[in-house]
This record gives sequence, structure tokens and C-alpha cells, in this order.
Amino acid sequence: MLENNRGKNTADLPKLAAPSSQGVIVRNAIKSYGVGSRRSTVLDGLDMNVKKGTIYGLLGASGCGKTTLLSCIVGRRSFDSGQVMVLGGPPGTPDSGIPGPRVGYMPQELALYGEFTIKETLQYFGRIYKLEADFVDSQLDFLSKLLDLPPDHRYVKTLSGGQQRRVSFAVALFHEPELLILDEPTVGVDPLLRRSIWDHLVQQSVDHGRTVIITTHYIEEARQADAIGMMRSGRLLAEESPENLLKNYGLPTLEEVFLKLCMGDGSYKVKDAVVNAPISKEKSYTTSQNRLGGHENMAFNYSISQGTVYTINQSSSKSSENIIQDNEVISRRSRTFKMTMPSMHRSAALIHKNFMQTFRNIGMFLFVFLLPALQATIFCLAIGRDPTLLKMAIVNDELDPSEGRICNYTTDCSYFMFSCRYLRFVNNDTIIQVPYPNLSSAIEATRTGEVWGVVHFGQNFTDEIIIRQSDGSASSNETVIGSRIGVTMDFSNQQISVVLQRRLNEAFEDFTNDILRACDYEPTAGNIPVTFLDPVYGKKDSTYTEFMAPGMILTIVYFIAVALTAGVFISERKEGLLDRSLVAGVQMTEVLLAHLVNQFTILLGQTALVFLCMLAVFNIPCEGNLALAVFITLLQGLCGMSFGFLVSSICDSEISAIHLALGSFYPTLLLSGIIWPIEGMTSTWMRSLSYSLPQTYAIEALRSVFARGWSAELPDVYRGILISTGWIFIMLGLSLIVVRVRKHTG
Repeated sequence: MLENNRGKNTADLPKLAAPSSQGVIVRNAIKSYGVGSRRSTVLDGLDMNVKKGTIYGLLGASGCGKTTLLSCIVGRRSFDSGQVMVLGGPPGTPDSGIPGPRVGYMPQELALYGEFTIKETLQYFGRIYKLEADFVDSQLDFLSKLLDLPPDHRYVKTLSGGQQRRVSFAVALFHEPELLILDEPTVGVDPLLRRSIWDHLVQQSVDHGRTVIITTHYIEEARQADAIGMMRSGRLLAEESPENLLKNYGLPTLEEVFLKLCMGDGSYKVKDAVVNAPISKEKSYTTSQNRLGGHENMAFNYSISQGTVYTINQSSSKSSENIIQDNEVISRRSRTFKMTMPSMHRSAALIHKNFMQTFRNIGMFLFVFLLPALQATIFCLAIGRDPTLLKMAIVNDELDPSEGRICNYTTDCSYFMFSCRYLRFVNNDTIIQVPYPNLSSAIEATRTGEVWGVVHFGQNFTDEIIIRQSDGSASSNETVIGSRIGVTMDFSNQQISVVLQRRLNEAFEDFTNDILRACDYEPTAGNIPVTFLDPVYGKKDSTYTEFMAPGMILTIVYFIAVALTAGVFISERKEGLLDRSLVAGVQMTEVLLAHLVNQFTILLGQTALVFLCMLAVFNIPCEGNLALAVFITLLQGLCGMSFGFLVSSICDSEISAIHLALGSFYPTLLLSGIIWPIEGMTSTWMRSLSYSLPQTYAIEALRSVFARGWSAELPDVYRGILISTGWIFIMLGLSLIVVRVRKHTG
């Protein structure tokens, strides 16, 4: 048996020669999770040997490190220290070809796409492996019979747990790989089918020389394996053929052998694992595995000294020391960040898969597709227009209470009842005039929220205003007070207050022009001598909606893209889907590319609908090149996707991703100049922070195209384009780095 040699002086150990045909070799593997006091060691100096063309059963309780070990073997994680050779090289190197089509991997999770049928699932992996259509069909038929799969038109999500496990197993077997890594494939499978599965694995090993590493909770079924590794607390307690384990320990079942090894392992010293074994000092054993006809012999020699067991293999000329040295060099190289060109057939398979997932739920797809247009519609209907139907109290002391306060006035050149003539020009759509008998009751109505303010005319308003006009600067203070229109308002709502002030001032200007026109004077003579001529850009009566529209377009597109991509990696990673594709040879660059193509296609339609809604339906003006405006918007959509990918790569759960995405929404909304000009920020450091955000320059660029008609040659426009492009590459690069770091740190 191979016993764990951790803590021994490796100089005193016999040299391990490499097998003539290498399968899997693991040396002194250490893997931990967590930091500080919470750090937990999962693999603790583990050694493992798997001969090519054999079945290796890995046994152990849940949490002993089996799944972590397998994920390191297939290249999805890395050991903290130690070495691994798989099919002639470390995982991730050309010598190994793993990850890639040389390995078939069935993880502990289901790792299947629930929206796919059984046939579509196998066809997807067939595209990944670039298999011929005839081979795919024949394998589907063969595996359906072997594993007793349901009809291939059934959706995976409609299958029972046991049926889903069988489909997952079929994916691992599908492309007939050299190495099969199976993490508990027979869980939930009935005994007859379990026997059929094992018979097939034995046949693959014997007839085709395929290597199989299988973990199982059913210890006794591992008797059909060529070798068994019994694992506990991150170490192998024993590594031997089932026959020799039973013979050496003199026990009838493997379960009893495993129990005895575990009971003798309490002190965590290697020699204690065999303290009660029925073997004597200086005795040697040789095990030959000839029980499978035509199988290549697998020889182990064991020398036992003072209760410690070492393993020597004499079938190769190359020493273990050279293998490990080569492995260390290659392992260090493999940890560098390398960018490989995406494969066309794998990228096409991923793109096809993403589109199938998108269109499977047509209701959700339409909701997502139409959501930006719906948000743009709500914005145009709800934001930027002047408030209407605002109640204002009118207290007109010029009216005689005995005559019922009837407001009479003329429209000719007559200086009579100016208060009533003025009120005729007060906009009735904006202001609803509510008459009150006295000032105190009107002010009380303002305090109780019945009206927004009070417009008060003195008893001699018309006479006093005529005297003021004739006396000019010589007017007395009493005349000035008597000729004014007193307005007392509720200023708790600034927007409403500003609108009311503007409407009341506009009404007085119209009233003055009307009097002068009726008396044959120049109507504009009474205006203040500040005249706003035709604007260079925009128009005099532009609305707040037009100011906000460019920022809202980019915000809608940006954050919809963030929302669609923020959970992309998380759901696939949690369900094992991402790992399974990556073990099949898919590169992260290909995953990103496929999602970018899928989301960008949706983004094109969403952007078209948003512009149609804003420009055609609600008449938001665009003075510049529409194609340039669309291009800037699409860049911001890509920027949002990139940020979503970054969020997805950082977070471990959908909830944390949602929190991070939503947490970025309000700072972006408030600091990017969407709802208020950046020039309104009093703090210099806050302005600098604003300009460091991905959206700020893009909003200025789109606003310049919309309102000014500027082209890409001008700085405000091309800065927005360049900075958006830079942010895209920065966030995509960070996403790839984070994914790579997470892989190596576990």
C-alpha cells in the first residue's frame, strides 16, 4: 500500500520511477481554503498514482477532499504546493491536453442546462468537441440504451434526480475520452443500472485502454476497480488493489478495511495507518492485476520498515525526481496569465447555446427586450414637464364685497380694475385660481396644504400702479407697497415654486404688453431691457426632459446591460456548468466572447427601440448625426456588459451581485451629470470623482451630439468615445484576471 509520507525526510525515501505509460501522478499535494484562523486544509501532503488504462476507485467520506482533488487533476483548481501529472504533463499544458477533449468530467453537481433537451445537451458538447453529426447521433442512441435514458426530446429540468445524473454521466462518456473523471456517478441509480455502468467502465478500460478515476459512496462496488485509494482528512490512508487490501488486512469487506484504517489514523501519523495490519517487518508483497483478460500488468513492490510503507515501481527508466523537476518548471509557467486566440467552433457552440437559452423563455425575453423602451417611455411621460393644476389662493381687495366680489374689466385703453385684467393672463392650465375673502384665511389654507400660495392685490391696486407709473423714481414708499402684487408661497417644493414664479412673471409681462398695445404704445417698451436673442445651440423653450434625455438613454442601456450580465458566471459557476465547459477545453475568452455576442445582439434591438421611442414618439430633438449617437450608446451598453461580467466574476452569489450592481446605480446617477450639471458641484474633488466614472464623458458626448450637432472630431465627443472604449477593455481584462486568480486560489 502507498502510505502518506508527509513529515519524512524525502532523501531517505526510495526514488519513484515514472510509469511506462503515464496516467495520473500526484505528489505531496497541499490545498487549503480560507484565511487566518479560518484557514482549513483540505489536501494534506497527498500522494496518488493512477496507472494508464486502469480503473481507480477513490473512496472517502464527504468533506475529505475528493472533489477538490479531482478539480485540481482536471485543471480547474491549483494546489497550494505539490505537483500533478496527467497523461504526460501538468494540467493546462499541451503535453497533458487537459482541460480539453482528452478528459471526460462528471462533477458532483448536476452541471446541465435545464432549458435543453437531452439531445440538445449532447449536441452542445458535440459542438464543443467538434464531433461529426453521425457520431453524435450514434453515441446518443448507444448511451440512451446503456444508461436507460428517457426520450431525448425531454427537457433536463423535467427529469428526476436520478435521470439527470444519468444524463450528466452520458455527457462525460459521450466523446470517448482517454481519461474519465467521475465524481459519484452512481448516486441515485438503481443496482441493475449501477452494475451496467461498472461493466461499461471495465470494458472501456480493458478493451480501449481508457483511464477511469471514480469516487463513490458505495464502497463495495469499488471491488471492480483495479486500484483503490482510501482517503481521509486530505490524505490517502492506503492505495492498493481490492484483493490485496482484503488479503493484507484479513477482512471480508472493503468497508471493514476502510473502517480499520480510519480507526488507526487517529494520531494523523502515516505509520499508524497500518499498525494493526497483519504484515510483518521486512516482508515484501507484489501485486499483479491480471484479473481482467488482456489487461496490462501493474506491479507494485512494497518494503516495510518499522511500520512505515513506501512504494516502488520498477517499470520505467525515468526517475520520479526528473518528472517532478520538469513538472515544477511547467507548473510555474502554467500559472502565468496567457491569452489564447478563441476557437471558432467552440465560440460558435457557446453562442448557439446562449441564444437557445435566451429564446427558450419567450415571455421573459420579450420583457427584457422591451424593458428599455418601457423605461424610456416612463421617463418621457413623467420627467421634465411643468407641473399643472396648481391651486393658488387669490385675495383681491379691489373687489367690492357688497357687489359680490365680481371681477369686471375692459380690454380697451382703460385704467380700470388692473387686478382682474392681470389675472386674465395667468395660465389656467398651470394655475387654478381659488378666490378667498381675506388674506388670513388664504395664508391658513397655504399652511394646511390646500393651496401652494397666495396672490394678494391691495384695495387701491389700480390707482397706486398708475401713480407709480407717472411718478417713476419719485414714487413714495406707500405707493410702491400699494402697487405691488403680494405673493406668499409654499417653497417646500423648489420645482413647483420655480414654475409658479415664472408663470406669474410671464402673466405680468403679458398684462403690460396688453395695456400698452390697447393704448397704441409699443408693447415691448415695458419689458426689462435684457433680451435673449436666438440661441447658438438648442432653443429658448427647451425642456428639462431634453437636458436629461441623453443621460437617461445611456443610463437605461448601461444598467440593463449590467443587470443581464451580472449573474452570468454566478449561476453557471454555482451549478457546475462553467467548470464543465472549461474542463471540456472552453477558454474564458470564448465564454466572454459568446456572451458579448449574445448580449450585444439584444442590445442592438433595445437601443433601436429606445431611440425610436425618444426621437419619434416623444420628439426629443437630435441635431447631430444619428449614427454617431447610436454608436456612443452601443459603446456604453458594452461598457455596462463589461461591468456586469466583472461583478459576476467577483461575487459568489446572485444576491451579492445584485447588491453591488444596485450599489453602483445611484452614485452613477448622481455624479455623472445625468440629472444635474456637473458644474453645480461645489467640491473640486467631487468633480474629479465624477469625471473618473465610465458614463460622465459619454453623457457629455451624447448631449453634444443631441443638442449641439457636434461631430466626432470635437474633443467633447471623441473623449467620450475613447474613455468608454478604455473602460470596456479595462473591465473585461479585470474580469479575466479575477477568474484566473479565483481558479488558483480555490
